[in-house]
Amino acid sequence: MKQRGFTLLEMLISLGLVSLLFLALFASFNTMARGWDAADTRLNKTEDMRLITDFLRRQLGQAMVVRLKGEKEERVYAFEGTATSLRYVAPLQPLQHQGGVFLIELNIVAAKDGKKLEMLFAPYRPELTWEEAFKDAEPVLVFEGLKDAGFAYFGAEEEGKDPDWTSDWEDIPRYPDMLKLTLADQERAWPDMLVDLPQVTDYAR
Repeated sequence: MKQRGFTLLEMLISLGLVSLLFLALFASFNTMARGWDAADTRLNKTEDMRLITDFLRRQLGQAMVVRLKGEKEERVYAFEGTATSLRYVAPLQPLQHQGGVFLIELNIVAAKDGKKLEMLFAPYRPELTWEEAFKDAEPVLVFEGLKDAGFAYFGAEEEGKDPDWTSDWEDIPRYPDMLKLTLADQERAWPDMLVDLPQVTDYAR
């Protein structure tokens, strides 16, 4: 029996079908790869955020009651804050091997992809004001890509008043009882970070 070979048209159709099959497989693999990359990016970002919040919790938990020179030459307690900025004194963990304590400022500032958290720090010198100490300090990026962030303070602004939450703690001769830091990235809102703070009756330089 005589066997009939493939015609040119049948071969072209077969090649076309094989090409379509490879294209479908490539598109499927490409979609899966993008999904894996996105998941890996989210995991890395989640881990970064967790590390940053752990660092900030330990750092803020070491806040100290000290005094420094105020704008009017009087001695003031070294703690003040607003909804987007916080100043305090503590050992700085990455520099603890150098000894001493540091004036630290955390700022929430606008960025192209949302908000970012920056830090200024300078060695604590009680004869300097905040502005004098930070005059030559360069901001260090702590975290970027934030959707929202903010500070709040719990305490009584005057003796005899009931404590309450406020977004401003400036020119108050005491430390708040507690500090709250709210952080949210583009993926999720993180649990509020609550940190107990020392009180002016504890110790002071």
